[in-house]
Amino acid sequence: MAEVVLTSLIAILVVWWLFEYRIHNRNLQQIPIRIHINGSRGKSSVTRLIGAVMREAGIRTVTKTTGTNARFIFPDGREEPIVRLGPANVKEQRWVVSRAAKLGAEALVTECMAIDPELQWVLQHKYIRGTVGVLTNVRADHLDVMGPTVEDAAKALAAVMPHGSKANKAICFTAERKLFPMLKKIADSVNCELILTDPDTVSDEEIEKFSYIEHKENVALVLAVAEHFGIDRKTALRGMWSAAPDPGVLRIHKINYNGKKIRFANAFAANDPDSTMIVYKIVRDRMDSDEKFIVIGNSRADRIQRAQQLGELMANMPADRYILVGALLKAIFDNMKKYGVEQHKVVFVPEGEPERIADEICETGGEKFFAIGIGNIGGPGHAIADFFEELERKQRGESQ
Repeated sequence: MAEVVLTSLIAILVVWWLFEYRIHNRNLQQIPIRIHINGSRGKSSVTRLIGAVMREAGIRTVTKTTGTNARFIFPDGREEPIVRLGPANVKEQRWVVSRAAKLGAEALVTECMAIDPELQWVLQHKYIRGTVGVLTNVRADHLDVMGPTVEDAAKALAAVMPHGSKANKAICFTAERKLFPMLKKIADSVNCELILTDPDTVSDEEIEKFSYIEHKENVALVLAVAEHFGIDRKTALRGMWSAAPDPGVLRIHKINYNGKKIRFANAFAANDPDSTMIVYKIVRDRMDSDEKFIVIGNSRADRIQRAQQLGELMANMPADRYILVGALLKAIFDNMKKYGVEQHKVVFVPEGEPERIADEICETGGEKFFAIGIGNIGGPGHAIADFFEELERKQRGESQ
């Protein structure tokens, strides 16, 4: 009897799964343009920018990000947070597709929400079936899941590439130059044309019109996608400039603190070495000659691999002072000393109290400071970033 009941339950579940899958396929067919974005860094920004460009061009578009704060963005640009009762689950994308179809979306622009290589494949080939792929870049991040090598990560991230047919090639865009030859071989094997974009095609003047610090690599990617859909550059840029940025984007906050001037760049979200060094160079290029440079390194206890990287990373950022917050600080400091950082330049603030960090910045000496927060947004990272943002907002309000 028990076996009959079990068999019946399994049969019911299979029938139900087939019914849901059929509905999902029908929803997908109602959305002719499906752009699936993957990569180590910049996914959320590129997703938002492409969605904004499509809307600016008059294409009814739904956008979904899975970055610092997951968002569902409606065809009119309104957005709402995605509230989860438990951990993120790839099945969420089925709901996104269903909702986009009900809204009459002509295009769905969505960020890949998986790290596990198998789930990345499932998202592309079962849940989204992207008609256009975008692979922002490949960095030494999440190698504990996608590694052990960066090349292994590249193979996993390449799951976003749509597969072409015998009659028609699929298309995918990427800004990844270093591993492009390898990615090109993967693309060729699935009859997908891989387009390498060029950041030098984006001018400084175009970048300066963003309300936050955007990367030329991201903008070049979005412009290439826009061109693919016949959207002119002027319209594409107008859409990007008006787009609401992701909460995790790089912003520079300016505050007055105890009679001194501090600029703070929130780069906590750029938590792999390559991306962090890119941001560091951007910040260094924007520094005034009379500003002292401060590096704030935040480390989480459950990110041992990143903590090991952080010491060497900070040592490669010559600074007037280093402030270490969070966990595993002794190990980070020992690594910094190994790479030549002088002990008197390093300060420990384990709890990461924002006011104390601001005090330590001012203790460096001088009147003007440029601080950058790196390592991880978790733990004290959020509080530090919020402190500078809220104080800047308050001071701006008082000055108006």
